[in-house]
Amino acid sequence: MTLKVNLSITVIILVLSGGCTFRTGGQNSAENTNSNVAANAAAEPAGTPSGGGGESAAITAANVVADLYKRHDAKKSPFFQTKDRGIVDKFFTKRLGDLIWKDANNSTGEVGAIDGDPLYNAQDTDIKNFAVGTANINGDTATVPVTFTNYDAKQTVTFTLKQIGTAWKIDDIGYGGGDSLMKWLRETYSDKPSPPVASNGEFEGKYQVGETTCLVKPVKMAFEIKWAKGTGTEMFFYKDANVFESEEDKSGGRNEFRFDDENYNSGTFVRADGKTLAVSRAK
Repeated sequence: MTLKVNLSITVIILVLSGGCTFRTGGQNSAENTNSNVAANAAAEPAGTPSGGGGESAAITAANVVADLYKRHDAKKSPFFQTKDRGIVDKFFTKRLGDLIWKDANNSTGEVGAIDGDPLYNAQDTDIKNFAVGTANINGDTATVPVTFTNYDAKQTVTFTLKQIGTAWKIDDIGYGGGDSLMKWLRETYSDKPSPPVASNGEFEGKYQVGETTCLVKPVKMAFEIKWAKGTGTEMFFYKDANVFESEEDKSGGRNEFRFDDENYNSGTFVRADGKTLAVSRAK
């Protein structure tokens, strides 16, 4: 009898003891699982890139240049259009944007200061091996090289960008040899005072030719003509009487200044195609 009671007590103790052990083990397992989920939940945001804040300044600056080329090549260029000033301001600083916009509006139907493709520095293009390089950041200024081959000629165009607030804006486009988009535009739309009017009897100084103007500068045995609209120069030579003629163009024609008298104050400009324009010395 005593043995049975003792065995029964022992079994009860073991069962109770085992049950406690089971419940305690289950509780620890649940706590460990919840702890891991919480840890993972807390750690995940730190391993996920934050939206819009991960781009470096170099990548952002280079992307502005790449986006400009994409829009330009898709025939949605900010150049040569007068419908949307906002497209210009999206890519360029105010000082460069103002000049680009001014050139587009002043040269409607004619060649302006930008007389070719400003992104490829050419009038005709056959582009291959195009690449936007890595931006070099120096404070609030970035330079981005763009390389390409145009008709088998390797070229590099360098963009200078300024950081305006949180955005990068293109401030100039360099073509090498001291040439740049800003230089072209400033030479045409300079706020500097006009050169003094030459005295009568000399073919030099500033002339009004139709709706445009030109500057005449004697150079040895010739006369260098720089038109207000355009980037190049044209050479004229004394022909006879009061006439000065240009070099032959591609079609073999010549432009002429035909003055009324030897004071060279007024006359007619005759284009190679036969069109005539009134000429007068500008004041």
